[in-house]
Amino acid sequence: MRCIILICLCKAALISSFAQKPTLPQDYFISKIYTINPVLDINDTSAVRKEITRLADSLYLFCKHAGEDFIINDSALRRDPAIGIAATAIYRAQYKEAYDSLLSYTKALYTPSTVNGIHFLLELQIMAHLTADAAEGIVQAVNKKVAAINKDFQKDNVNTWKGIFHPDYIKVFDKAIVTTLQQAKGAANNQIEYSNVLYIVRCLALRDFLLQQHALLQRTLYALDPSKVEKMEVKIPLRNGAKLSALLFRDVNTKEKLPAIVSQSPYPSGGEATRGNIFGAYGYIYLYVDSRGRRQSEGDFFPYENDAQDFYDIIDWISKQPWCNGKVATTGGSYLGFTQWQAIRKKYRHPALKAINPMVAVGFGVDFPRWSNMFYPYILQWATYVSGKELNSALFSDYSFWRNKGLELYRRHIPFSKLDSLAGLPNPFFQKWVSHPDLDSYWKDILPAKEDYAALDIPVLSITGYFDGDQAGALYYYNNHHRYGGAAAQKNHYLLIGPYDHGGAQWNPAPSQQGILIEKEAQVPIYKYVIAWFDWTLKGKAKPAWIKDKITYFATGTGQWKGASSFEAATADTLKFYLHKTPVATEKRRTIYQLQARPVAVQQSLEYQHNITEAIDSAFIYYSSAPDTDSFEIASPYNLMFETAPLEKDIMLTDRVMADLYISLNVPDADFSINFSEVTPEGKVKAIGSSLLRCRYRKGGDKPELMTPGKVEKLSFNDAFIYIKKIAKGSKLRMEFESLNRPYYEKNYGFGGVVANEMTSEPRIIKATILMSREYPTCIKVPIGK
Repeated sequence: MRCIILICLCKAALISSFAQKPTLPQDYFISKIYTINPVLDINDTSAVRKEITRLADSLYLFCKHAGEDFIINDSALRRDPAIGIAATAIYRAQYKEAYDSLLSYTKALYTPSTVNGIHFLLELQIMAHLTADAAEGIVQAVNKKVAAINKDFQKDNVNTWKGIFHPDYIKVFDKAIVTTLQQAKGAANNQIEYSNVLYIVRCLALRDFLLQQHALLQRTLYALDPSKVEKMEVKIPLRNGAKLSALLFRDVNTKEKLPAIVSQSPYPSGGEATRGNIFGAYGYIYLYVDSRGRRQSEGDFFPYENDAQDFYDIIDWISKQPWCNGKVATTGGSYLGFTQWQAIRKKYRHPALKAINPMVAVGFGVDFPRWSNMFYPYILQWATYVSGKELNSALFSDYSFWRNKGLELYRRHIPFSKLDSLAGLPNPFFQKWVSHPDLDSYWKDILPAKEDYAALDIPVLSITGYFDGDQAGALYYYNNHHRYGGAAAQKNHYLLIGPYDHGGAQWNPAPSQQGILIEKEAQVPIYKYVIAWFDWTLKGKAKPAWIKDKITYFATGTGQWKGASSFEAATADTLKFYLHKTPVATEKRRTIYQLQARPVAVQQSLEYQHNITEAIDSAFIYYSSAPDTDSFEIASPYNLMFETAPLEKDIMLTDRVMADLYISLNVPDADFSINFSEVTPEGKVKAIGSSLLRCRYRKGGDKPELMTPGKVEKLSFNDAFIYIKKIAKGSKLRMEFESLNRPYYEKNYGFGGVVANEMTSEPRIIKATILMSREYPTCIKVPIGK
């Protein structure tokens, strides 16, 4: 009996101990900083190896602490200790632990069709130490992994790995280590954050393994698929006499002339073969061109300004090569999506251009470097990233550096235009952009014009995602082409959109997107869809089966892909929920107001005020609630919150949620934000979208007009992302309204001048009076399908 009691007491103690574990802080990893030996000689390879080994040991203990002493609810945060232990345990020769740790997270890294090459290389390194015969273990592991992949994708994975498991990648790892340490010892004053430590620790381990085993790996891969795509360095002459460097990929066993697919890019990553090998294996020539001034390309790089005329010369060159059949298409995402919309400008469009595939395309002046007609600190971070010949990767990914500089600017009320000098990184790109706060001729002369869209009659495949930071840009081009392009645009322009983030929508989405585990039906091979579309448009093959209509979209929550001729056609009705001053019965917060299906009968008003000069505490600014919880929003003293009653039936969102607010201000200008979310019957809070508005741009980004204090005006919040998803019966819709007072954006003090140059440390109260009545139908608008 005594034994039973002791056992029960021990179990109770263990349960109690587990229950008392704190939840892992959201910034546990991103806030961790390490110090590099200040006398480290980066040219001394032995010293560098010793220093990285020391950092690996410290990182191992840090990751172990995270897993053992905290509860990790956020699936996105589980990646850090899993990958961290897998990479660092190698240095301690604890290969079984490394293997178990890596496999604990592979569900979020691998899909049934794709295995992440870098993570698989780490897995192979571990497996080589867990088998008696390292070579045999590697071959068996590769064959076993390929056999486990869907047969339709085995060849694709093998050819992708050929680009990674290649001796050229040793140079990529070496370069990454040196540049990361150089930047840490320079601008960061011998400080290096967690992600960069993990990066160089992993790079050193993988380069050592690849140096030893690349010949065996290549033989193993070619035994599985004999396709031989050769990478060649070429020089492309421009009309001004300069030459652009480029990497060309083509199957040397193919004698016939083939279509060429081109990307123009400012990102010299070193990993271009991972995609070049795929296009080459599918019967295309792939050309990856470095923008002028980048890597070995001649000339001076100024983002976004020279891509149109350069693309003409690139297409002219490739179309005339003896192994090209004269047909040229373009592909790529983000900046590489932007350049494609430069290639179609009527003045620069080459007749050999037969199709374009812009993915997550940057809308210059639309969503970068202006977002909702506002500038934001990230634009300097990116401008620094692409300054010079090579990528400044370590500095770009130094989260602590950028957060601290943004906070300093915010707390000291320094004008936004001084951010680059505050950071010690003077940047001409940044300064030119912030000198054009309105959507003026600078931006418009670079963006395609009406006549460019009208003349565009070649096939277009646009791709974006519900979580894509450049969704606004991608849809800006899509909508303008359909607005000005006439019947040809309607016929030839297709859009694919699903639950993907910026990276996932560009090639092959991982199971986890933006920290959300997406449905299996949404885990589609986007690159394969793109190739099938090229086969149709360039080679005359059958129309891809994945195309449902002009718009092919994933209906989140249903597991189904659907089609529509437009978002308007997919929308059967628009529900309106009107703001009421009537409070919701709740114990979670002192006041939550109602959203009702009928407008207010007798006029009501709500006054919102906020001291825009107040520097909100960073612990509050950077606090992030655990997934699906609302403790941050509920605790905020800075917002007004509104909720509907529980929905009486399921609804399917088919477009962006919007809001019309009738407001009078006490100042001529102000910035506001609105967040839309779903509150499930279980109390989980799921984001639907966010919309920002600078009041002077209420009539458009090129039509600034200050508010008249005291005058009621309609403010339309209409730039939330499109998110097509099912909202279940019993859920509530929530709207939060507040002044935009965060270090993520330039501070608008409401004076009405050039915001980037404004400053004050004196209290400045923004008062917004929200009117609600039949005359002022303040509401949110929810588009729904049948």
